[in-house]
Amino acid sequence: MNISPRRLLLLDGIGAIVTASMCLVLARFESCFGMPREVMLVLSGIAFCFALFSFSSFLYVKNDFKQPLRIISTANFTYCVATFALAIIHIEKLTTLGITYFIGEIIIVLWLVKVERNTLKKPSLKIDK
Repeated sequence: MNISPRRLLLLDGIGAIVTASMCLVLARFESCFGMPREVMLVLSGIAFCFALFSFSSFLYVKNDFKQPLRIISTANFTYCVATFALAIIHIEKLTTLGITYFIGEIIIVLWLVKVERNTLKKPSLKIDK
């Protein structure tokens, strides 16, 4: 996939907003998904912070996108590991719908991490409109 680093930051921000919103929705339906409300609110807050970082980088980074991409890629990977660990910790409470949601989210975010890391391997991540 060939996407500009700047647009990749925008895509990351949009994805993080979707994740934050979904976590808020899931928090309201704990009985349907099984993950404790408090956990979902923390995951939502983290995703919202990632969105702020990605959107800020999209808007304000003018030349070198390597550092913000490296930061958000690492943050996204860490989020996946944390989500997986939380799913394992709460596996007895999770419903089939909850397990499906978390597996899907992890797969999508890991795909994004792969795209971000592949982009980081490109020789130049300078100005790109």
